[in-house]
Amino acid sequence: MFNMKAISPMIAVVLLIAFTIGIGTLVSIFATSLTVTSTGITSNQSEALSRCAGAWINLYSVQSTRVLYSNPNTQAITNPIIILGNGTSITASDTNLNPGETVNENISTIGTNSRVIVRGLCQTLVTAEGTCTTAQDCWDV
Repeated sequence: MFNMKAISPMIAVVLLIAFTIGIGTLVSIFATSLTVTSTGITSNQSEALSRCAGAWINLYSVQSTRVLYSNPNTQAITNPIIILGNGTSITASDTNLNPGETVNENISTIGTNSRVIVRGLCQTLVTAEGTCTTAQDCWDV
C-alpha cells in the first residue's frame, strides 16, 4: 500500500555531522562571550583594587563634638560615615573625600564612646577606614 523509503546512510551521516558542527559552534560562541565578559569585569575590579591598595583615612583628632580626618591617598573616598563605639552611624556632611582633603566634622557628641571609626569606599569597591580610640594620641575628649 504505502511505499516508504528511508534516507540513505550517507545523507544521515552528513546531517548528523552538520548538526554536531552547528551545536559546537553555538557552544563555542557562548563560551567566548562569557569569557570576554568575565575577563572585563575581573580586569576592572583588579584595576580598582590596585589603585586603592592600602587606602585608609587619617583621624587627626577626636574631641567631644568634633572629628578631624583626612584622605592621604591618591584616590577619592566616597560616602564617608562616622561610626561611634556604641554602633551609632553618622553620615558625613561631605559625600566625597578628595585626595589630600581634610574635613572638620561637627557631631552632636562623642559621649561615653571609647572609639570612633571613619569609613568610606575607594573606587566604590575597597573599604578605607581610620580608627581612633581612647588609648591613642588622636583622642582629645
